[in-house]
Amino acid sequence: MEEPKKLIAFMGGMLDQEKNSNFIRELEKESNRQGYFIIAFSFSETTVWDQDRDNCELKLIELCSHLDIKAIIVQLEFIKNDYLVVAINKLGQKKGIPVIAMEKNLPGRVNISMRYKDGFKSVVRHVIDVHGCRKVNMLAGPKGDNFSEDRIEAYKEVLEENGIPFEENRLGHGDFWHTPAREATQRFIRSGDEIEAIVCANDAMAIACADELIANGYRVPEDIIVTGFDGIKSSLYNVPSITTVEPDYESEAKKVISLIKDHKDSDINKRHDVDFGLKLRNSCGCSRAEDILSLEDINVLSSSYADVNWAVNSINNLMAEAAVLESMCDLSQTITTTLWLWKRQFQFVGVFSDLLAPEIEGIGGHRYITMFRSEKGERSGIGTCYDEPEFIPGFADIINGDEANLLLVRLLHAGNQVFGYLCCGTKDTTNRDIRRCEEFGMFLSSAINAVIANRNLARMRHEIEQVSVLDYLTGIYNRRGFTAELKKMVEDGNNYGKYLTIFSIDMDRLKYINDMFGHAQGDFAIKSMAEAIKHFSSRNGICARYGGDEFACAIITDCDVELSTDAVRSRLDVFLKSKENVANKEYKIAASIGSAGGVINKAIDVQNLMDRADEKMYADKKARKEAGN
Repeated sequence: MEEPKKLIAFMGGMLDQEKNSNFIRELEKESNRQGYFIIAFSFSETTVWDQDRDNCELKLIELCSHLDIKAIIVQLEFIKNDYLVVAINKLGQKKGIPVIAMEKNLPGRVNISMRYKDGFKSVVRHVIDVHGCRKVNMLAGPKGDNFSEDRIEAYKEVLEENGIPFEENRLGHGDFWHTPAREATQRFIRSGDEIEAIVCANDAMAIACADELIANGYRVPEDIIVTGFDGIKSSLYNVPSITTVEPDYESEAKKVISLIKDHKDSDINKRHDVDFGLKLRNSCGCSRAEDILSLEDINVLSSSYADVNWAVNSINNLMAEAAVLESMCDLSQTITTTLWLWKRQFQFVGVFSDLLAPEIEGIGGHRYITMFRSEKGERSGIGTCYDEPEFIPGFADIINGDEANLLLVRLLHAGNQVFGYLCCGTKDTTNRDIRRCEEFGMFLSSAINAVIANRNLARMRHEIEQVSVLDYLTGIYNRRGFTAELKKMVEDGNNYGKYLTIFSIDMDRLKYINDMFGHAQGDFAIKSMAEAIKHFSSRNGICARYGGDEFACAIITDCDVELSTDAVRSRLDVFLKSKENVANKEYKIAASIGSAGGVINKAIDVQNLMDRADEKMYADKKARKEAGN
């Protein structure tokens, strides 16, 4: 019997960034060879100003704590907030498992990092030693960023090695992305200084820099050489292709797995380094045959482009429908019909059961409920209820099955409100697989947030409507609600030819009850009378409290019921006396009653019936007073 796969947790931010997805791909390959299964937890907080005030992302670490993981790999470059690092470290301590810290030093743990500084030195040396450049500018990342400062130091050291003085005006900050990089390149151009080469601290800035130079009439590399760093695929696809330095992800993944598999206490606090490889391309004039865009690369680009188009359509359909939905159950069904494109993947959405509690009775006993599941080509909506330790119903079968070698896990949340989590299972994971999971998670979070907001608005509208048509004290209709509902009844063609009877009911001696026993008892008497009238009319009619001691009632029958005033009063009295809390009172709850009726047709005059019922009620009240009742 095949031995079950051991679990490794990978934790990081911006997993869809190419350098992260490249490592994850190699990690999946090596883990699968060595009998491990990777669960990659994607954190959204990737900047120091993205402070999570309610620490909602701790939910990912809490989910992980229930799994029988054998190690944690944490990519620290994109997790900027210390509380998450502390929590991850504590989880490793609690479980007594190795924690492999990547790209930043974590005291008391095994640390592994790319030789960033040496890698950057290699590309600066190439520009100076091979191409003879002396006037070399640099585009760095954000000021104060450790990775950026490390590369600035490497740049300065190589300049010094070659007797080239560092000039402050040749250093610009492109903040690791294209727009600031274009702006910094423009500043270099406007300075009027002669420039022979611009070395950039990542490929994204190099691509932007080269584009901006070309847009301003410069030739790359003939006039100005441009180099990058990171080795992302877009540097190869660019025109000109960008000379860069590529990390050896395969060696890094093998080293990480070997450190886990053969973990020794002596590895703790040791730093394990991984090399970069120089990729010479058109932007420095040193293109090599192996770095030319291959047919496989073109196929990947074409497939990714097609997938993005389908994804945009699917997501647009999902969001368009979700925008008007007021039910999580309906959203679940919508997901199953709009995301058919990705049925080849394992996908699972678990949400807090209390999100569906307003719609489904009896699910409060479990913390989570399955909202969507796609597995082996089959898709389903609302499903199994489960608790956190289970993680995914049927989890063991997923881990030891052949549909996935890696699970991507992402919180579903809007701001600090967590709805649940998304799991995407992949095999031979690509950057597009990871990005698709991120896209699905973001849009699904927005869809859930929209549905919950719509549902809350619908509930509030209903409550407002109820307040506007219901009597606040008794819960039966007020005058407005009664009039509107009565209008519907008489305009309903199904009621034509039937008999409508309207009753005007006025409580007796309410002022006496208020004066002698207090207003609380007066309210009790009003509510008791409302219950009796509601019981009388519940089968085929409606009732209302107009205000104070005034009530109305309307019933529809097949023919004239010919109920006398005394007969109606008797029915109310029987109901009231059946209530022990009414029968024991020192006062009697009773009413004066009048009624009028007619056949329902287009000519029926409802107001006339109400007026006649009122007249008869006043006559009944007068007669009862004269009789001493």
